[in-house]
Amino acid sequence: MSLFTDLFLSYKDKWVAQHSFTTRNGPYYAPVGGNPPAAESQAAEVDRWSRLHGRFGSSRFNTVFLLLFRLFYHASSFEVAHTGYPKRLYLPLFSETVSKSPEEARDENPLNTPANQGLPDLFKTFKRFSTKEWLETLLQDPSEFKNLKVNSITWIKALASPFSHEFIQFIVEDSVSRQRTRIAAGREETGDWVLVGWNWASGDTPSHHYNLPLPLLSVTFEDPNKKPDLRALAYVLSATTEKHPAYKFRREMCWWYAETVLEVMHEQFGGKVKEWEWSRYRYSFIVKTSFIRRRALTKHAESFKRQLAEEMSY
Repeated sequence: MSLFTDLFLSYKDKWVAQHSFTTRNGPYYAPVGGNPPAAESQAAEVDRWSRLHGRFGSSRFNTVFLLLFRLFYHASSFEVAHTGYPKRLYLPLFSETVSKSPEEARDENPLNTPANQGLPDLFKTFKRFSTKEWLETLLQDPSEFKNLKVNSITWIKALASPFSHEFIQFIVEDSVSRQRTRIAAGREETGDWVLVGWNWASGDTPSHHYNLPLPLLSVTFEDPNKKPDLRALAYVLSATTEKHPAYKFRREMCWWYAETVLEVMHEQFGGKVKEWEWSRYRYSFIVKTSFIRRRALTKHAESFKRQLAEEMSY
């Protein structure tokens, strides 16, 4: 089995010029546990490129500028923003990178396949995993998770959270029993986390980072033969963390993480993009207080929160 290790997670410059970066030999896919040749020099080149084209630099003035700018910034259409630009995030299709173990091959034999029990017990109680722990959990017993497919991924802004936190949530379906669950993932100051077993029907949230969800973008995978395997998404989450593990306010923050994961999955697996009414507010700070109520946004977020409690589409 081989894993992508040359996943170049460039930070896209939406306010200045668009740039791209590739190695002279194209994307490199290393075996599990391996490293690309001349990894140190490639990493140095990526770091140099990031410093050269960094969006806001490192001065205090630029930090203040960023805060003010994001109060008024409106994003362009997702489809328009990505049309015509070379792909800068490389990921081999998951089906091409996985060689089945003897145990998995035996499990796929119809004569030996046990009755499907629906979603694994893992999804029935709340738990937080680091992205690395989440991937390791799925790989510990591949047969338990082999029927789980990703139906949709949605990019969310938590309207009532500090600094307008953004994250992704995705619908996972057992392809045999058709049972569904919703999982959230995102970057916080303490790390990158995957949240499973969340009681969405209650309307409660695990922390203030997820209060009052405003949908921004959704990618829906409608073709049953092309839906991503849950492990494919877990690889992307883990690789994104590994490439840029630290929360950085001016660069690799929560909305950068959400955008990177959604874009990689869309580029590799296709899917239908839905831009919600308030999608232009991605990347933006939205000030919401007892005096600045943002009634229209709040109404939309409350409606979406009720939708999440009632059904499993997004």
